[in-house]
Amino acid sequence: MPRSEVATFSVDRVEILDEDGRVDESLEPDIDDERLLEWYRTMKRSRRLDRRIIALQRRGELGTFAPATGQEAAQVGSTAALSETDWTVPAFREHPSALARGGSAQPIIEYAMGLEEGGEPPADVPIMPPSIAVGTQPLHAAGIGWAESMNDTESVALTYFGDGATSEGEVYEAMNLAGVYEAQTVFFCQNNQYAISTPLEKQTRAATLAQKAVAAGIEPIQVDGNDILGVYAVTKEAKERARRGVPTLIEATTYRREMHTTADDPSVYRTTEEEEEWEPLDPILRFERYLRERGVLDDETIDSIEAGIETDLEAALERARETEANADPVDMFDTAYAERPPYLERQREAFVADEGYTVAPATGSQRSDGGSSTADVDAGDADGSGSADDLTDADLESADRLNMVEAIRETLHAELERDDDVLVYGQDVGVDGGVFRATQGLLDAFPGRVHDAPVAEAGIVGLGVGLSAAGYRPVAEIQFAGFTFQAFDQIHQHLSRMRARSRGEITCPMVIRAPYGLGVSALEHHSESYEAGYAHIPGLKVAIPSTARDAAGLLRSAVRSPDPVLFLEPMMLYRAARRPVPEETVVPLGEARVVDSGTDATVVAWGAMVPEVEDAVDDLAADIEVIDLRTISPMDTETVLESVRKTGRCVVVHEAPRTGGFAGEIAARISDEAVWYIEAPIERVTGYDVPVPLPAREDAYRPDRNRIRAAIERVLAA
Repeated sequence: MPRSEVATFSVDRVEILDEDGRVDESLEPDIDDERLLEWYRTMKRSRRLDRRIIALQRRGELGTFAPATGQEAAQVGSTAALSETDWTVPAFREHPSALARGGSAQPIIEYAMGLEEGGEPPADVPIMPPSIAVGTQPLHAAGIGWAESMNDTESVALTYFGDGATSEGEVYEAMNLAGVYEAQTVFFCQNNQYAISTPLEKQTRAATLAQKAVAAGIEPIQVDGNDILGVYAVTKEAKERARRGVPTLIEATTYRREMHTTADDPSVYRTTEEEEEWEPLDPILRFERYLRERGVLDDETIDSIEAGIETDLEAALERARETEANADPVDMFDTAYAERPPYLERQREAFVADEGYTVAPATGSQRSDGGSSTADVDAGDADGSGSADDLTDADLESADRLNMVEAIRETLHAELERDDDVLVYGQDVGVDGGVFRATQGLLDAFPGRVHDAPVAEAGIVGLGVGLSAAGYRPVAEIQFAGFTFQAFDQIHQHLSRMRARSRGEITCPMVIRAPYGLGVSALEHHSESYEAGYAHIPGLKVAIPSTARDAAGLLRSAVRSPDPVLFLEPMMLYRAARRPVPEETVVPLGEARVVDSGTDATVVAWGAMVPEVEDAVDDLAADIEVIDLRTISPMDTETVLESVRKTGRCVVVHEAPRTGGFAGEIAARISDEAVWYIEAPIERVTGYDVPVPLPAREDAYRPDRNRIRAAIERVLAA
């Protein structure tokens, strides 16, 4: 039907300054002259910074840059409504907001130079680093806003995104979740009319973008985004609503005066006539007219402001060039994890040797709280806990006998009791206790810290990024690992990268629990084993237990880890035979377990394949060493290499498809560092390179005792 017939909703639109700078005195906020001049100075500084960086980019000195010319009032006005403790969660065009929060032009220039230093947020300002992935960061703001609500603070989180981002599902998920959890969040959409080259009318049939808030049950409002007074007023009101647990979506209508980025040519999709129509609505010109009329701005003041800006920009550029000249590429190894895993340390050493220069000795990165980082197991040892591999017979005799799902439940209970920052949430984890009852009883024991979540996997993980940034240690459940792919963007783009992106200033100590694997005759998408794909993501740890004791110990380490952990739980082992699980059992992340020692061949497995391997070697005449990897990333390479150097033969077993499976990585590391010890080709016993079959054919797909035994016999005979 014609656009005129599209259903519309009543959305208030605010304008205080008209295009000639005349003010509606009934709406004019009470702001002193000096503060108004500072707003003007910031807008001018941002505009001049855009021009300077574009010129430098055109000369080949800088990389791709996204100018904010035309959007200064939207950002400076909204940021002016924030207090020192309020959060800013930007996209990638929010340097006017950063300048308005007291930031320097130096990191903005550094970021355009391609230096990670430019993305490091100031330690004294609650601001997230730039987010390139479109429409993903509003979830982080919802998580921060939820955290502030639970903490009963006055702080809010304001997140910026563009009109194009409103077509992304995660933007709606963020608004919906913010409404559900009464998050102290303000969503600020800068409607600059174009998503790169796609105009607004091809983005949506909605009459306004603000009305998209209606479906999420949060407040919508539209403001003239070129009117700094109007933007300030509506943001201030939205902030007050957010403090009452009522999020707001603000649509600020404005116009991008420059290109989307310096890699873009707007002349191919915008007309000169259109640009001329927006010219008189320029936010700086409009505000300048108002300030002149008010008597606080004249030609002499403007000249003085512009001269000061030029001086400041020149100094910032020189400092940025110094940073560039002194940038040490070895730094890239320092912030992926709180402490470098051994294999990454070896990569760092090889890099230094290849480059032929001397750097400071490797000491690990610093934690965001300012203290030196420690290995994950140290968190347990500090509480008097011992490693699960060091338990005595007396320890085991006195311990409760639990199956895996009970061990997980008891560990979550203990960690919730131990640390008030631990938070459990996910689909059906509360009243229902989880589909496998791994969280049963936790809601009653810890009201307010165990939460059912809507069916929104990306939202669940994205909230965790924000919760982590605000100081929580979230433990989120995705109902089945096959559905973690809906959250893959958040895991890959943000959760795993936040420490490196912020150079250690912001971390994500989050656990994602997910049942996975074959053997329970589940539906399609419920049995996949894609651990190798997640092990490919730097900054993310991947743990997979094979026993109840290891489930408890690994999960305890994961919850206490300063790094994000994907905790994959083999469904087939959930209710396997009960075994002793001592209280406060700790299993360090990154340490394999030698299940059985041997000298004739090494078999490496993890998860539900470990008992299959044990069964396969049970009555073999040969002396087989069985290794349970336990942590896929970081992998305990040394234990595997030590075993292979001893036995000379290796078989790797996993449920996942063969191509791209983690067995290939294990074989490659053996080839790299122990190839001269190998006396037979490395065998892989895996799933096949087909989609996981439905239950009727599942047994034919899954590696079993016979396939494993046959592979072992082949390497022994080679």
